[in-house]
Amino acid sequence: MNSTCVKVTHVIFDLDGLLLDSETVYTRINEEILLGYGKKYTMDLKAKTAGMGMNESINVILKHEDLIGKVTLEQYRKQYLELASKYLPDSKLLPGALRLVKHLAKHLIPIALCTGSNTFEFETKMQKQQELLQLINLRVLADDPSLKRCKPAPDAFLITMQRFVKKPASAANVLVFEDSINGVRAAIAAGMQVIMVPDSRYSKPPDDCKKMIRFVLKNLNEFQPETVGLPPFD
Repeated sequence: MNSTCVKVTHVIFDLDGLLLDSETVYTRINEEILLGYGKKYTMDLKAKTAGMGMNESINVILKHEDLIGKVTLEQYRKQYLELASKYLPDSKLLPGALRLVKHLAKHLIPIALCTGSNTFEFETKMQKQQELLQLINLRVLADDPSLKRCKPAPDAFLITMQRFVKKPASAANVLVFEDSINGVRAAIAAGMQVIMVPDSRYSKPPDDCKKMIRFVLKNLNEFQPETVGLPPFD
């Protein structure tokens, strides 16, 4: 059955670059670190790593920039965490994010966060976003003990789905909001419906996934809940 014909009953949100403007912060962090090694952090490299967990992302960067054997994962991660502590707390919500989450919560639609951020990153960047946190109780982070593979593998979304108190009838009843290519691939691999909200600087719908993406939006303010069978905005 085509998942786009199935009623949406549950919603899962990515975080970085979707609800929170933290991807610009991650760009700044990696630019500063790589500059110290005489390298340049490009949008092409960002596209390859967006949505991944921290360690997976760093490994891709080190390999891509031919730094294996010159810089260890631990060395890069130490610099990364220091800069994350400095910059991430200033991350701001993206347009339409709080409006949509509040709307779904008001109508008792089960919602969750599924992010490539680990606990340290998550708590650091969400310090000033308590209103959003109070609305989304179910959260699956990159360092969750049950998670063995990060996006683009479907594992994180499937684990999130299994933890809803009220379970969806099937994965096809779950709608995922994603900004990254890795996240879109993960949602599709999980058998879920997906709406992509890409940052045109480094992300666009992958050709092999275009037919399986429900909608592509410029920002969350463009989303009309009734188009997927959810209650319309008041």
